[in-house]
Amino acid sequence: MRRTELTKQTARKKGMAAAGSAALTMLFVLFSPYFLLAGIPATTWLTYRWLRYRAEWGLRF
Repeated sequence: MRRTELTKQTARKKGMAAAGSAALTMLFVLFSPYFLLAGIPATTWLTYRWLRYRAEWGLRF
């Protein structure tokens, strides 16, 4: 597999989705701590997908 600009761009998008999910979860927790019940699993899943993609393509951090 070759690292192309598209691969890096896809990794960047997945990272932004994971970071955005974490930020949105923390914002909603200010209103009610019950949002952690839905936010933590979603954020964990997106972060896992991002880390797995980077590891699969051999991208550095």
